[in-house]
Amino acid sequence: MSQPYLSLEAELHDAFWEAEDGGSEVELMASFLEKFPGPSLEIGAGSGRLMYPLLQKGFEVEGLELSRDMLDLGARRAEPLGIRPIMHQGDMTKWRGPRKYAALLAPAFTLQLAPDPAVALRHWHSLLENQGGLYLTVFMPYAELLGDLPENEWYDDHFVTLPDGREGLLETRHRLDHERQIVEREHRYSLSGEPPLTHLSRQSVRW
Repeated sequence: MSQPYLSLEAELHDAFWEAEDGGSEVELMASFLEKFPGPSLEIGAGSGRLMYPLLQKGFEVEGLELSRDMLDLGARRAEPLGIRPIMHQGDMTKWRGPRKYAALLAPAFTLQLAPDPAVALRHWHSLLENQGGLYLTVFMPYAELLGDLPENEWYDDHFVTLPDGREGLLETRHRLDHERQIVEREHRYSLSGEPPLTHLSRQSVRW
């Protein structure tokens, strides 16, 4: 079962994504929102990595996030940007706000982290206005399925050097459940410094 992003995982999450993605998904989301004007909700908004650039572009986007640690990071990030994001804490399969949305955004394989994606999709549909839109990105774990990454062995997954010079490393070990179509991942985060920091977490990704 997937866990909310906590501790060191929350701190390093955006750094790893930004080193890999470079902001390309923000432009895709912006193009999508232009077709569905009005209030929108990003599901799994984290600390605002994708949501805040959309706010700066003038889109009306709120965020939904389960992890308190990610929300706290987001609040600290928003202040120097001069923005006041509306962030909700809640479970993406149960949360319901006071209004419906013209669009929902579920980037970065958020749907595949749900215990039951079909249940999540039905709930998300109930959050939309009539003829509202859903932006969704998914991925296939080809590297795991094709054996390019060793099963049940730790391997270096991501590495990043932070602006303050500290080095962050993510090591991953996975197991495939072909019958249920799930990749069970264990993550081991480490950050250099005095003292060095480590954090362990688990994640279940459906394909």
